[in-house]
Amino acid sequence: MILETDQDRAGMRAAGIVVRDTLAAMRAAVAIGVTTAELDAVAAHVFKAAGARSAPQLVYKFPRATCISVNDEIVHGIPSERRRLAEGDLVKLDVTAELHGYMADACITVGVGRISEDRKSTRLNSSHSSVSRMPSSA
Repeated sequence: MILETDQDRAGMRAAGIVVRDTLAAMRAAVAIGVTTAELDAVAAHVFKAAGARSAPQLVYKFPRATCISVNDEIVHGIPSERRRLAEGDLVKLDVTAELHGYMADACITVGVGRISEDRKSTRLNSSHSSVSRMPSSA
């Protein structure tokens, strides 16, 4: 999308604020024993309060409001009532919101409890290495 008008810029900014607020609420809810479905419910609540919708649900009929992946799962994990977070997990929170026809998307990685420096380095370097090996046409 090319932002041509002040209305476009305002619309994108508003959608971006919903994504920012959603990620902040989800990050605050990350804890040992919380399920990925519970984190997704936090996102759905923020969306509803803002008048926004889940873009993956809207566009792709994704079964949940957000994509949440844990540890070695790369991206686009489906939140589950069975997936409980444990000490040392690395959780990727991927949020895409639609608000009044504008969409914004962002993803963060959050550690659960204490994360060893060695584990942080290994996980983050593995992700960087995988991205670095992607062909330029990807």
